[in-house]
Amino acid sequence: SQRLGDTLQSSVRRVLELDTLGAKVICNDDDLPDPLQQALKHWNGAKRGGAKGERIREAMKAKAIRGEGLGKPPFGYRIGSDGKLEVMPDEGDTVRLIFDLYTKEDMGMRRIVRYLNERGVATRGGRGWSIVTVRDVLRNRAYLGTYTRFGMRVPRSHQPIIDPSEFNMTQERMARGKTERVSHPSEPFLLSGFVYC
Repeated sequence: SQRLGDTLQSSVRRVLELDTLGAKVICNDDDLPDPLQQALKHWNGAKRGGAKGERIREAMKAKAIRGEGLGKPPFGYRIGSDGKLEVMPDEGDTVRLIFDLYTKEDMGMRRIVRYLNERGVATRGGRGWSIVTVRDVLRNRAYLGTYTRFGMRVPRSHQPIIDPSEFNMTQERMARGKTERVSHPSEPFLLSGFVYC
């Protein structure tokens, strides 16, 4: 995110502009994938933001603590007049459907993608679904009514779409799926030990 501007303010402005255009901005740092957090870390560490950067950082943190949306809201929500996330009925129904197909119908992500696309259920941008968009929905804690930003979690900050037990069941199944895929019998390649890269 520091490459998007030469100050904290311009970096944050560009991230938010990209967000409003429908682009998903993430950082390749596993510890700080949120571009706003990444920008704050960089500019605070570089001391380039100065007093103005600190004021921006504090204002954004205060908004996050109050559960007010920063940037593009997750699918199923919009930012209401009070600044908090509120459920969009049609998108909220789609979120519930995705969780139901995964937990109750025991569908995998590929089948869910096919199911949604065959029935013409569009994403917010009007495009078709992909495994990544379905996976992001299934992992998003916002559907529990929890707002997460700057490493803080604000529970019950907005109306939940998914029941906690269904969300937890989904996370357990996704974790099991990862370990099941990794364990496969390893057979040596025909030319192992004879040919090297």
